[in-house]
Amino acid sequence: MASTSRLKVVTFGMDLLCTLLALVLVSFGIYVVVSYDHNAVGSLSAYAYVGLGVSALVIVLWGHLSTWRKNVCCTITFTVFLFLVIVAQLTVVILLFSHDISVASNLSNPVETTWEEELNSPGAMSLYQNWFQCCGRSSPQDYIINDRLPPNSCFLNHDNAKNENLILTGCRVELENYWLNLLSIFNILACALIGVELLLGVIYCLLCNKIRRDASRT
Repeated sequence: MASTSRLKVVTFGMDLLCTLLALVLVSFGIYVVVSYDHNAVGSLSAYAYVGLGVSALVIVLWGHLSTWRKNVCCTITFTVFLFLVIVAQLTVVILLFSHDISVASNLSNPVETTWEEELNSPGAMSLYQNWFQCCGRSSPQDYIINDRLPPNSCFLNHDNAKNENLILTGCRVELENYWLNLLSIFNILACALIGVELLLGVIYCLLCNKIRRDASRT
């Protein structure tokens, strides 16, 4: 019985870690959906992170119930379902890793809309230019071909007195790099979540065996 209790403690600890990782992924997906205007690819990637997190939360809840009830049949069913979900999650993560450049590009499309606003209402690009230390959609040349001088936000420390202070990198590139880095972080977290779930599956198999043995003895 003592070994069963220890396994339960480890299981609850792994469930807690799994829950935290799942909530982080869900929060990121919701943040992308709510905060940015994006196309179908951007929306699909955001919902993929939400799906990864929600499926993990369902697994944790089911695991808690099966462990609490000490039901061998329920625990076995849960373990089978867990490994099926892991396969589905692994497929999603592989797709996210292999298409991260495309996803980052699609999530960066708001720069195009903001640039169109900039042409009609000067200052619209200031948020991106101040945040990412960039200039124009592709480069400062975007302003010049539209018969405009680059604004102060295109210069280091807003100092336009020296030409060498002009920032030459476009905001589209900087935003894509930002999304690539962010996606890499959350893809790694998704892999960590799957790893925890795999370990959790092994522990549940051991726990199921212990519960069955304890039931036979009593």
